[in-house]
Amino acid sequence: MAASSTNNLKLAEKGVWVSIIAYIVLSIGQIAFAAIVHSSALQANGFNNVTDIMGNIAILIGLRLARIPADSDHVYGHWKIESIASLISSFIMFFVGFEVLRETVMTLLSGKEEAIDPLGALVGLFSAFVMLGVYLYNRALAKKTNSQALSAASKDNLSDAVTSIGTVVAILASSVGWEWLDTAMAVVICGFILKTAYDIFHESVFSLSDGFDENLVEEYREAICLVPKVKGVKLVRGRSYGSNIFLDVVVEMSPDLSVFESHEATEFIEKMLIDNYGVYDVDVHVEPAALPEEEHYASRSLELLAKEEQFLNLENLDKLTDSTFQEILADGKIISASDKLIDFAKITDENSVSKNNDSKNSLTSLSVIPLAINHYSSSQVSKKTFILTYDYWKNEQNFVVTSIWRRNDYWRCIYRQTTLKREEK
Repeated sequence: MAASSTNNLKLAEKGVWVSIIAYIVLSIGQIAFAAIVHSSALQANGFNNVTDIMGNIAILIGLRLARIPADSDHVYGHWKIESIASLISSFIMFFVGFEVLRETVMTLLSGKEEAIDPLGALVGLFSAFVMLGVYLYNRALAKKTNSQALSAASKDNLSDAVTSIGTVVAILASSVGWEWLDTAMAVVICGFILKTAYDIFHESVFSLSDGFDENLVEEYREAICLVPKVKGVKLVRGRSYGSNIFLDVVVEMSPDLSVFESHEATEFIEKMLIDNYGVYDVDVHVEPAALPEEEHYASRSLELLAKEEQFLNLENLDKLTDSTFQEILADGKIISASDKLIDFAKITDENSVSKNNDSKNSLTSLSVIPLAINHYSSSQVSKKTFILTYDYWKNEQNFVVTSIWRRNDYWRCIYRQTTLKREEK
């Protein structure tokens, strides 16, 4: 991802160079022709292009510095230099804009009027077409590279195209006797310079002060809520480093998920935000969801019912039997975990032989005809301990079972007692 962002910055520089070259040519031409045709509007537009040259140079330097890799002093990289460059560009535009406005107002107050050559309109029209072409090029390149600085530069290109058209209108109007309109248009152009400077300043300060678009936050939140295993999204906090978005996310998940399951879900969230939303870096933190006790209890009770059915039918005993396991059989015999697993191994081997020989015996019948649990009930002793009671029929006899299950990393049976139920007379 870092390599991709660095390549985007390199590509964005091409757009800045195009703007700089265009502004140099246009500013020299407009300021020179303004002196010849006596147009204040054309002169103001020329100085506007001068500010754009300096602003784009600042952006170019910022893009170069932003590509410096992360180090011990800048663990998130140097991406914010791109925003600092835009901020400097806005200061330059403010300074030149106010200076041009001052000169225009002084000219207006002096009452001095000079005939304006309509030839200046051709210069303005040429400038408008050039800047419109630069705007379209930089806008497409800004979308491709996701560069905030180049996007700001493209907006400035568009405003320059608009002010150039305004200059053409002012010169043509002045040539037919409306000389005051030329000066008035110069004031309007200064307003465009200052407005563009303010917009760039506001966007840069917003980014540097860790401001973030609330609409994007809501969009990310809705996407995360759809991820399986996520019970809720407690926090989504974003910040921009240049054109790169960094996110801190806090999600709520079931407290009964394993560490592996929770980590797997966070990995999915990170990949989804990076791949689908172009986020540069995501840090996801998991907190236990406050589930209703009834839902929590019912979930555990059903989970243990399935495990008890496997245990009763001698399935997966190696995974379900705790090392401290003890069982009291109906005849009073006490067996340990090792005894249980030995019997389980014997039955597994004999069943395998039975299937290969296509024959049946009494041991095989235990697995072929599953024993069914009746009158199941559970009682939660603690968060990690349950007591289960139920009965089942076997060989026309009714047996009652009490078992204790405890969870450390996994649920395992630690104790069972089987009793033959006597029929009431």
